[in-house]
This record gives sequence, C-alpha cells and structure tokens, in this order.
Amino acid sequence: MAIILTLLGIGLILFVHEGGHYLAARRCGVRVEVFSLGFGPRLFGWKKGETDYRISLLPLGGYVRLAGEEMAGEPRPGDLGAASPNQRLLIFAGGILMNFAFALLVIPLLFRMGVRFEVPIAGKIEVGSPAWQAGVQEGDFLETVNAKDIYAFRSFAAAVALGDSEQITIQVAAREGESEGHSFTLHPSYDENVGFRRVGISPASFDPKLIFEIESGTTSWELGLRTGDRITAVNGVACNNTQDARILLQDAALSNKPIELSYFRETADTGSDFGTIKLPLSPVTEDTPLQVGIRQAVNQVKQIRGGDALPFRVGDIITQAGDRPIQRLNDLASVCLQNSGLPVCQVIRDGKIIDTPAVANITAGQLLNLLWLEEGHDFRVALVPNSPAAQVMKDGDTLLQAAGQPISTLANLRKVVSSTGDNTIEFTVSRHGHIDPLVLSVTPAAMANINADFSLKPWSHIVKRDNLKDALVLGFREAKRMVQEIGATLSGMFSGRVASENLGGIITIGRVAHSFASAGLSQLLFFLTMISIHLGVLNLLPIPALDGGHILFVLLEKLRGKPVSVQTQGIFNLVGVALLLSLMIFATSNDIRMWFG
Repeated sequence: MAIILTLLGIGLILFVHEGGHYLAARRCGVRVEVFSLGFGPRLFGWKKGETDYRISLLPLGGYVRLAGEEMAGEPRPGDLGAASPNQRLLIFAGGILMNFAFALLVIPLLFRMGVRFEVPIAGKIEVGSPAWQAGVQEGDFLETVNAKDIYAFRSFAAAVALGDSEQITIQVAAREGESEGHSFTLHPSYDENVGFRRVGISPASFDPKLIFEIESGTTSWELGLRTGDRITAVNGVACNNTQDARILLQDAALSNKPIELSYFRETADTGSDFGTIKLPLSPVTEDTPLQVGIRQAVNQVKQIRGGDALPFRVGDIITQAGDRPIQRLNDLASVCLQNSGLPVCQVIRDGKIIDTPAVANITAGQLLNLLWLEEGHDFRVALVPNSPAAQVMKDGDTLLQAAGQPISTLANLRKVVSSTGDNTIEFTVSRHGHIDPLVLSVTPAAMANINADFSLKPWSHIVKRDNLKDALVLGFREAKRMVQEIGATLSGMFSGRVASENLGGIITIGRVAHSFASAGLSQLLFFLTMISIHLGVLNLLPIPALDGGHILFVLLEKLRGKPVSVQTQGIFNLVGVALLLSLMIFATSNDIRMWFG
C-alpha cells in the first residue's frame, strides 16, 4: 500500500505543476498539444480535443507541449508566440504558482487535522561536542532556535545545518526541579562525515514509556515481545528514564552475551502483564565474518567539567571501575547505574596504577555531562568477551603491530584482519609491568553476536491547531520556513557549508516518500507539500530550460521592447538542458552511493 501511495503522491506533485502550466495556457488561449507525466516514449494515454494526455516512460518529471513552442515561422492564433508577454509570463509561471498554491492550501489543513513530528527534545548528547561544551543535557526540551518557536526536531536540525552565522542560540524549558529554563549559545562545527554542520545533539529515539516496535516473524516476536511493550529492566538493572535505557541497551549489546529484557504490557483482559525474555546470540553460519575481537579503548580523560565532582585528572587512563574493565565512557555510565554511584576506580596516572575514591549518588546522566574520554595517542586494546584475542590479550594492552604492520587506528587493524582470512596473525603488544613487547598469536574466528530484531519507536508527537485561523498561521509560517531552507541549502552548497553529496535525485525522493507513506497519509501529504515548494522554488531560478529561464527571457523582452532572438534562446536552452542532465546524473550517482553503496 505504501508503494502505491508513494507513486500516486509523486504523480500528484507532477500533475499539480504541469496542471498549472496547462490551466494558464488554456486561460490565455494557447493550444496544449501534449500533457505528459514523465519523459520519453509514450506508454499510454488518451486524446481529448487538441490535447494528448499521456503517461511516459521516464518518471523524472513531466511536461506540457504548447502549440508553436518551437517558435519557427510566423505564429498562428493559438500559438505560444502569438500570446502577449504578460500572457507568456503567466503560462511559464503557472506551474510554480500551482506548486505554492497546493502547499499553502494543504499545509494548514494538515495542521488542523494533526501531523506527527519528532519531538523537539534533545536525545543523546555527543560528549565533547559544541552542545556538550555549552551544557545542553539529554532530555532538554528545545523551545526556540534563534528566538523562533519550534515544534519539531527537524526545525532545530535544519537551523543548525543551514545557518549562515557562526553561532545559534537555543532556549530550553525548565528542567525537572527548576523554575526557569536555560539559554545556550552553540557554535556548530562542520562534520565531513555527513557534509553539513552539527552541534552533537541527536533526536530523542524513544518516549518515556520506552516502547518497543516489533516486526512479526523476528526472533523477538517469537520470544513473545510485541509492539507496545515497555522496557522495565535490562539484565536485571531497572530503567528509570530514556537515558538509562539507552545506556543499558548499548552496554548489553556490546557484551557479546545473551540479553535479559524485562517488560510491561497493558492488556485488555488483565489490565497489565509483566514478562522477561532472553535474547540469544545469533548462530554462527558460513556467512558470519571472521573476527579477532579487538576494539580500540576510549578511556583516556580529555576533559572534566564540574570542578572536583569527579576524582579524575586530564590524561588519566581509566582501566577499571570496581571489578568491571572500562573500555569506553558508556561502561562507566553503566557502572553508575548498577551501583547507584561510582565505585573505586583503577587509573593509570603518570605511569603508575592508582585507585581513586568512590563517588556516591552520582547518576549516569551527571557523569556523561561532566566527563569526556578519548582514544589517546596509543592503540589501547579493548577486548570483545569470549573472542579469539581475549584468550591471549588483556584489556589495556597497547597494540603495536599486526602481521608485521604498524597499527595506529581501528581501520588499519580491520584491513590487516580482512586480508589475512583464517590464518593466524601475530600481534606485538606492550603490557604495563613488562619491559619488553609481547608477541601473541591470534587466529580469527566467526563469532556469535546479538541480533535483537527490534527497534525503539521514535519519540514523536502530534502537532495540531484547534481552529482554522491558528492552523493557517502555522501553515503559512511553515511554508515560509521551507522556502528559506531551500535558499539556505543552495547558498550552503555554493559556500561549502553543505556538501554537494547531500543532493539527492529521484531515488532519494522515492525512498523518502515511501518512508513517509509508511507512517501514514498525513505524513505523506506533508512531505509532498515540501516537494511541491521545493519544485516551485527551483523552477523560479533563472536557469535555461527551466521555467525560471523562460520567465527571464520574457522579462528581458519587456525591458528591451523586443524578444530575445530565437538563436540566442536556442543556445541558452541547449546549455540549460546539458546542465540539467549533468545535475540529474550527479544527483542519481549520489542516490546510488547513499542508498546502495
């Protein structure tokens, strides 16, 4: 059903645009010879009056062919060339006007009905990021960005990625136990991995009820989980909030052991039900990749906030908390949850192993807000439990070489392991307390891991206005914001703030439209209004072969008092077609890279 809705939705936008040209031409008395959805050979259609209504092979747009459009010879009545400049201006702008009219009509109606968006709540805060440095906390409700109200996380993300200033200001609501909100000034940084600016705030991935989303036929389904079940504990540790659940789930997934999940279910018969399942390790098959079980430890202190709240110093290497080896910050946060505070930790400081005092009652959230850990200059080994490497290595060993090649990054190691196959690899490591390096042999093997088969539902809410006036105000404001985002995106691509690799083509549009269609009709319609506005704005650009190029020629004609020569228009249109084809090829290659690479 979602596929059918997607095809119909994209077809609707093309119909709206070309319908604008068609209606304008008919209004001005210009004959319409062809009304086509798609380009290329005619698949099917019908002829009514002087117009051939058709569906064509390539679904990359559409077109309206007008009588006399080629402008050869003296125009006859009903030809495009016989129309006045003002009439031609209306005809060329007709598609654009219909795109905007469609959006301005539909968006307010959608807000009157209600549209679901990701809530504007901060999810995971990337430690060390601009948001972390400023003091934003997971769970903060984002009220405004640059003094403008927001109702969806996408509005915040767009303001960060597309902004042209070196900083943005956000206002968050009062936190629990506080009477006033907080204002933060963030300095976005360009992320080469995604090709735009970020501040290190992810959207909240699940709501306070911690609801599962389960697909039938998966392992989790077979074990008894259902969509709507709520997490109450992970491996016996209670989940009190979303942050705790995320920490425990990530910790459990990396433990390479079965995960015990406790859940709560509301039922029509009993009112409530409690249960526990154990997610097993996935079976090893012929397709399971070979591994040695080495990760890179991220346990060296880079920065501490909050004065003496924590017993660490910059440069400390935290190796153990209680009896738990520490490989990453999430390990420490998990220990805090399990112990209601931070136990005695073992650290390497100035080459010596020392114990730090325990810190009672510190929460996992407080720890994440105060402490930043990094890899450091050395490749410190973090072992996967029960892996081949765990049989001979120790957590905290410094990896020097693998198969005779120096190793400084995890990418180096993966390259060596993948090229070795199932042959034994000799690792050279240094170990605290040993003067000489150790040479250890490890044979890669297939390893079982956790395949949970479930996801946590995105935290979303319905944005709705109870009267038409408020819906109109919000709808017009949203349409204006969409136009501004398109302008900021184009400007960002020229200035380098947004990488051109983010430009998507028909494949991206189709896949995103399908995801919106799967979420419901209102979500699909909202996405289609975005596409309609994008199509309208892009066609306004004075690019030859686009509507904006034709509009430019008519405006020049009005200024000069005579039309631009047919030869000049032909050359410019030829250049425009070449540019458009190049852009389509580039966008499609991006599609292939993003979706199939």
